[in-house]
Amino acid sequence: MTEDATYYADGFDECIIGVDTEGDVPRVVYDKWAMVLTYLSQNPDCTWEEAVEFLEYNVWYAYVGKGTPHYLRTVDGSVDQKRMYVDEIVDQFRE
Repeated sequence: MTEDATYYADGFDECIIGVDTEGDVPRVVYDKWAMVLTYLSQNPDCTWEEAVEFLEYNVWYAYVGKGTPHYLRTVDGSVDQKRMYVDEIVDQFRE
């Protein structure tokens, strides 16, 4: 691995939603909830909570250099629903 390579999360190409080109190294952007669904399809005996725990520990919080992927929660719904969801997440970080 090199510090300035762009990295992918193996087995989750269908969960790619974009690329972040703002830094020194392009970073692949993934939909976290799509990754959970993909993991569940690959591991049918696993629960949602187990899938999230696995991904948190082994994928989402792993740092492999400047090209470490971004993992985002996507938001569906009306503009008001999206804003309310984002406000709830932001409030959790302020507590």
